[in-house]
Amino acid sequence: MGKHIGAQTKRVIILGSTGSIGAQTLQVIEHLNTLADQGESGTRFEIVGLAAGSNHRQLIKQANALGVRDLALACADNPLDQSGFNFRIGSDAPRRLIEEVPCDLVVGAIVGIAGLDSVLCALELGIDVALANKETLVAAGALVIETARKSGASLLPVDSEHAGVWQCLCAMTPEPYAPPMPAPGCIERVVLTASGGSFGTQSRDEIMHAKLADALNHPNWSMGAKVTIDSATLMNKALELIEAHWLFGLDADQLGAVIHPQSIVHALVECADGSVIAQLGAPDMKAPIQHALDWPTRSQACADRLDIAKLGTLDFQEIDPDRFPAINLAMSAIRAEGSAGAILNAANERAVEHFIAGQLPFGQIDHCVASVLAELSIEPINTLADVYAADARARECVDQRCPSKAGGMR
Repeated sequence: MGKHIGAQTKRVIILGSTGSIGAQTLQVIEHLNTLADQGESGTRFEIVGLAAGSNHRQLIKQANALGVRDLALACADNPLDQSGFNFRIGSDAPRRLIEEVPCDLVVGAIVGIAGLDSVLCALELGIDVALANKETLVAAGALVIETARKSGASLLPVDSEHAGVWQCLCAMTPEPYAPPMPAPGCIERVVLTASGGSFGTQSRDEIMHAKLADALNHPNWSMGAKVTIDSATLMNKALELIEAHWLFGLDADQLGAVIHPQSIVHALVECADGSVIAQLGAPDMKAPIQHALDWPTRSQACADRLDIAKLGTLDFQEIDPDRFPAINLAMSAIRAEGSAGAILNAANERAVEHFIAGQLPFGQIDHCVASVLAELSIEPINTLADVYAADARARECVDQRCPSKAGGMR
């Protein structure tokens, strides 16, 4: 690899720095900065801001280790020792961090709808966003994409599947490609892969009353609780299909998903001429994170390497809609557009919370989401307030359906 002289500096704000993606982003940045110091990369990364939900101890520990003074904390239950830091506290703290601290890239890794406001703020300011928060596009895709197009900001996918699609499309376009640029017209279909989660081989009856510990036992990936449970219901894949619809400008009939237990092939792109282009990689989130940070160049990896000779077989299976209804729910939401994505996302978030609290059986999470989608009317999404209104209606609807103790829905 050739030497780089005089590396440029890219200022980064990490939203959700204490979570799994945030922590791995810090590892990737440390690796890329080491390469820059050795003359092996043309970019150094300066972390200028960190945001977290409520884990103030870990946030302060990270800030002290990195020399970061500008911080945001969405929820502070107790008074904080803010000496030496510029703290922003409250639900709008991540947004204020972006508004007040100049940066070149925002890593959006806040889980759930809580990450929407700050990501939208970055895009409004024309700042590129490395997006790990799929709920942002699921709930407010039209609003987010329109904002990015107007400002000229790029959305750099961090989810392994969307990063896989992105890399396939980069190889097919002569100029540097990144969403919200639509996929090339020669694309007939994009297929995302799903590991099958914790219950990939079990029947619907077997997983109906699965325990929390079992749902959190993912065979391939190390992720937060919400994402791991979504993977077990395949709702994670449903959300990713909606996200792909917005990121790449693809209709429901141009999208699909298959179960691939090895999690080696992350995405497949079917072309008009019959060719299928796939992106492969070890199941290590540091790889898509590095691609988003380093784009449009590629540097030496810090993620696990894929040894093709040791792969053995790669298996692919159709998704059974009876065992995993979430995929069909996603396709319905894509076709409906409007507030359908916000309703689906909010209903799922709330249903997962009830499952974690022991108030909803695992097997009824997706049925609960389906019933909420069927009950609530789909409205246009023109503003952030429209998104939050649909979100609130869906959560209330879920709460009305959940009993005080697990055992079934009302």
